[in-house]
Amino acid sequence: MPPKHDFSLREIKPNIDGGKTLTPNMLTLVEPLYFVYVKVVRASHLPLNQATYVEVKSGNYKATTKYIQGTLAPIWNQVFAFNKDHLQAKTIEISVRGKVSVTNEIIGSIEVGIGDIPTRLQGDSSLAPQWYGLEDKNGVSGRSGNLMLAIWVGNQVDDAFSLAWHLDAASVSVDKVSNARPQVYYSPRLWYLKIKVNGAQDLVVSDPNRKPEVYVKATLGNKVLKTKVSKNKGVNPSWNEELMFVVAEPFEDALILSVEDDKGDNMVDYLGKCVKPVHKITQRLLPPLPSEEIINLERYGVVEGPMEKFSSKLRVTIYLDGVYHVFDEPALFSTDLKASSPKLTPGKVGDLELGILKAEGLVPMKSKNGLKTTDAYCVAKYGPKWTRTSTVVSSLEPKWMKQYQWDVLDPCTVIAIGVFDNNNLQAGDGWATDRLIGKVIRIRLSTLEFGRIYKYAYPLVALMPDGVKKMGELHFTLRFIYTKGSGDKIYQYTQPMLPKPAYTDPMSVYQIDSLRNQAVRHIAMRLARAEPPLRREVVESMLSGRGPVWSIRRGKANFQRVMECLKFLKTALIWLDDLRQWKNSRTTIVMFAAFSVFVYYSEIIIPSFFAFLFLKALRNYFKRPRDILCLDTNLSQVESVNTLDWQEELDTFPSSAPFEDLRLRYDRLRAIGYRIEETVGDLATQLERFHAIFSWRDRRATLIFTLFCLVAWIMFYLVPFRLLFFLFGTYLMRSPRFRVTLPPIPQNVFRRLPSRDDCLL
Repeated sequence: MPPKHDFSLREIKPNIDGGKTLTPNMLTLVEPLYFVYVKVVRASHLPLNQATYVEVKSGNYKATTKYIQGTLAPIWNQVFAFNKDHLQAKTIEISVRGKVSVTNEIIGSIEVGIGDIPTRLQGDSSLAPQWYGLEDKNGVSGRSGNLMLAIWVGNQVDDAFSLAWHLDAASVSVDKVSNARPQVYYSPRLWYLKIKVNGAQDLVVSDPNRKPEVYVKATLGNKVLKTKVSKNKGVNPSWNEELMFVVAEPFEDALILSVEDDKGDNMVDYLGKCVKPVHKITQRLLPPLPSEEIINLERYGVVEGPMEKFSSKLRVTIYLDGVYHVFDEPALFSTDLKASSPKLTPGKVGDLELGILKAEGLVPMKSKNGLKTTDAYCVAKYGPKWTRTSTVVSSLEPKWMKQYQWDVLDPCTVIAIGVFDNNNLQAGDGWATDRLIGKVIRIRLSTLEFGRIYKYAYPLVALMPDGVKKMGELHFTLRFIYTKGSGDKIYQYTQPMLPKPAYTDPMSVYQIDSLRNQAVRHIAMRLARAEPPLRREVVESMLSGRGPVWSIRRGKANFQRVMECLKFLKTALIWLDDLRQWKNSRTTIVMFAAFSVFVYYSEIIIPSFFAFLFLKALRNYFKRPRDILCLDTNLSQVESVNTLDWQEELDTFPSSAPFEDLRLRYDRLRAIGYRIEETVGDLATQLERFHAIFSWRDRRATLIFTLFCLVAWIMFYLVPFRLLFFLFGTYLMRSPRFRVTLPPIPQNVFRRLPSRDDCLL
């Protein structure tokens, strides 16, 4: 077994402002990081017309601009950033070089003392660039031309931060620098495209003597859906089926509807088609449904004359449905629940602020130049807004110190945070995969206290073939500010989470899951086209839940969850049995007296029950959890699973394991299935015995039950219910000296009843 790790949540104490200062401050949840920004704008009056570039250097940090050729006044407009905490030299040297030889001789240079650089305060406008005279080899200024620069000290809120080439990432290829920069993305607005196929009219078939097997095929991009073959075998078929796609704004594809006749033996007769651009389809912005439309079908390969019109028609209702929420995440972990229609967007209820501080103790994810390292960046998603920090190159303890904010429309949603290793920083990387470092962190907003700043180090945990491994810790701060009143908070909880049509006209779970996969593909494709791209594997990791894989560990964990929820029943039954057994005579006498009072004053039973619940909730308020929910290794059963179980859980679907491993898994699965089968069989036997009471299959048992019902009818009619209930309670709590250990009579009669287990083969 691998060594045990500490997977607990740790509270941290970062040096943050927390909104206490009165001055404008966008760094309330993160620590300020100070950078020396060098903006190289242009040069003028250079002595030689050659390929020139600018080199910015301070100590061991060095970076260069792009090459500009064929001009004496090149323009670069590039920004470089030095982390002030990492600088060891006291000056920054800026040199203009010419690429005329291997040595790249210096045309002119400038040296600036770091202590002389001005600081740009938050809220100030951009610093104006100035002309500096370049010094030649002899130290004479102005002979080698002039260089326009802007140099200042700023923090990570500076507008140049996201555009700068950070000298910590100087090893990144020039054409891959954008992949290391921070960025904000937005998911496209998703819609359900619904096609309700009602029927067709006046189809022209190739063989009038044959009953056509007609169906409708809908094609959108590379996705194809078909209706069933119509039951009306004629030229006027009907279907009354609904086909659904997921489309994303802006709408670029066209919907193709074709009517086809299946002749068998892979032979299809195309009866007609119609093409409809998605951007011209009616949008359903409010609950009323659009009306049906009749579409003329075009014949395949037939050019119609000006006086000729094809008569076949298709009766359909096509619309973009905006009254539903398009799921792009598992329903349990949704970061957004609003409908697609802008007219149905709920009002803002609060603000969510996240400060991504740093990571510590990251596990090396790759090897560069013989050294194991990690190029980490962090991605956070809430609603349609995605945020991505800059990539800290070659560091196992990266610092980001970035603060983000989201509008909250529903507090019963989740924010997702993930840490990834960037594998696209070098020219030869191509489209390498960015790997997820640990499990995606998901925090439910409804579990947060309003206005409180949560400051934690959250463990990054990953499943490995040899068990669970801690990949590091992510340090972050989080605050949820509710901007509505107390009455609005209560009203928010009384409303349905999803739009109303999701309950009045619900979709099946299978349909939602299939459409969710389409939605994930749309978002991944759209964000992959951004610059820098948010890669497909990153989007899928943030949006996707578990795959369709079996996990015996999760099965045990779910069983334990059920047992934990039912633990109070077990405790109550044990307590009642102790009362019946008179293990504590004083407690039994007191409870019997209370029982007698409740029987005599029965009208106080229900008020007393709710009073008990109120007092229990009030007592638990003072013991309420103060931390956010975190990984529970005991609940996850990570220590009770062997290596074979981990390999099975991490196996692909379909499986790629060797035959012997598959045989062992199958045999174990058969054993588990046998126990489940026996449990279900025992439950079926008990239920069939209950039905056998009334079936007269066992005449004597049914006769006993019938006579008992007759006696109970007369007794409950003549004797007050309060007295019978008191006698029943007294009988249950009688002293053990008046009891026998044999089963009670009703149980004896019930166990003698027959079941249909004898009829099974």
